[in-house]
Amino acid sequence: MDNTTPDSLAPSSVPPAYHIRTFGCQMNVHDSERMAGILAEAGYLPTDDPEQASLIIVNTCTVRDKADQKALSDLGRLRVLKKEGGEKILAVTGCMAEREQERLHRIMPEIDLVAGPAQVRNLLPMIDRLRAEKRFQLGRDFDLPEMTTPPAVRPPGVTALLTVQEGCDKACSYCVVPRTRGPERSRPIESIVSEARSLVEQGYREVTLLGQNVNGYGKGAPRGEGFADLLRALDHVDGLLRIRFTTSHPSDLDLSTIDAMARSSKVMPHLHLPVQSGSNRMLAAMERGYTLEEYREKIRHLRAAIPEVALTTDLIVGFCDESEEDFRQTLDAVAEFRFDGAFCFIYSPRPGTPAYGREGIPDRAVSLDRFRRLDELLARMVLEKNRGRIGMAEEILVERVDLESRFFSGRTPHFRTVRSRLLEGETPPSPGEIVRVRIDSCTKAGLSGARV
Repeated sequence: MDNTTPDSLAPSSVPPAYHIRTFGCQMNVHDSERMAGILAEAGYLPTDDPEQASLIIVNTCTVRDKADQKALSDLGRLRVLKKEGGEKILAVTGCMAEREQERLHRIMPEIDLVAGPAQVRNLLPMIDRLRAEKRFQLGRDFDLPEMTTPPAVRPPGVTALLTVQEGCDKACSYCVVPRTRGPERSRPIESIVSEARSLVEQGYREVTLLGQNVNGYGKGAPRGEGFADLLRALDHVDGLLRIRFTTSHPSDLDLSTIDAMARSSKVMPHLHLPVQSGSNRMLAAMERGYTLEEYREKIRHLRAAIPEVALTTDLIVGFCDESEEDFRQTLDAVAEFRFDGAFCFIYSPRPGTPAYGREGIPDRAVSLDRFRRLDELLARMVLEKNRGRIGMAEEILVERVDLESRFFSGRTPHFRTVRSRLLEGETPPSPGEIVRVRIDSCTKAGLSGARV
């Protein structure tokens, strides 16, 4: 393997420019924001044009094969820029980078640096060593950094992502995340509250707490703090109007968290709680760690404490050995829980997971048909729920104001998107303001109306 890198990687007196491409979940988006912050502090300038960048970063996802293929296709185009202009560093970060390691450099020798998500904080040391040694660098060759809070370059707006926990200790048989994101680690509450206050000072009014297993926050904490303690602490941040969080695991949803949600004036009445399947046989094969009956009991407690809570979920069809009866039980569960929305996926075998190589995966046509039927059921339910909001006044946090098109938009506490017309002579609201909108129409994608 050729580990050499061109001499042109030597530092230049011209301020370097960086270009980041991001694939995947909100955690990946925020990882890119943090890399941008680290680079900005080091004097790098952002550019939307990879041809003008001296550093190109492709931040990858690997949850499904489609995500891998998208990133590889993008890298195939970017490697051409590297060949044409050798003064570029081409780096691959994120979950696919963690899983593939040296293989990425073998298939694309133009790649200079490969590092997983946990190595975001080591970005500058990796670049420095790359320039000094002029050879390919692997993130795993660096010590795992402490879970500090790198600076982040967030897009302008009123909502911000805030990482509180990383990694996952679960053992779901289909999931590659524990391998790519590592074991669970949590930030101290004081650090999170401090960052939230800083975000408020910058004009943000809503934060979304991020973690691979966000409600498992605090495991191993020296003073025994848990997720409910974190929610209660953030509830006291002046100027912060709304708190959301994702993604939760049913096994770690406890009564303390539900109570903190119910009592808080800032934690929104919306919970994303992946059930994945309505079949206990499938849940056991997926090694999810709970039964449908246990999931049902959690939802019973949740809705008793917060009657109007919005519940969204993740669902997988076409898992190994899934029968038509297993799928019917998933449809029954969706009808029972009346989810407010769902991300639905066809199972994608991932190398390195316990389920990889198992037999019994349904034919593609069968899985596509099940996906269609599930999607149609969810679409009908969501549209029915949205129609039930017509005539009601909804409070939205204004996120966007378009004076040219005469509308503004935002989300309700229950995470429904609302688009409101600006009436003749109406003074437009400001982003970050909470206003009331009377709903007069809807689609399955959201609600529309006019300001009260």
